[in-house]
Amino acid sequence: MNPVEALAPFVVPAVLAMMVGVGSATLATIVWVHVAIRLLHLGVYLRGGNAAKGGSVRTIVYVSGAIVTLVLVPVTGWAAIN
Repeated sequence: MNPVEALAPFVVPAVLAMMVGVGSATLATIVWVHVAIRLLHLGVYLRGGNAAKGGSVRTIVYVSGAIVTLVLVPVTGWAAIN
């Protein structure tokens, strides 16, 4: 369920970004950074051990993905205003 939980908060602003005309290179960069972070999170999770049980590495990676989402929101807003 973890990938699904992180997907919805990212997909909504990403779709809105496409609708308001965020530059394709900007949006692609943000999306690929988010995908890379989620894959890293998956790797940590699948590796197991303390890190997979909520250790600091997994938390840092998860929060990094959330920060990327938080970057996408003002980028989308800026494109909508301009």
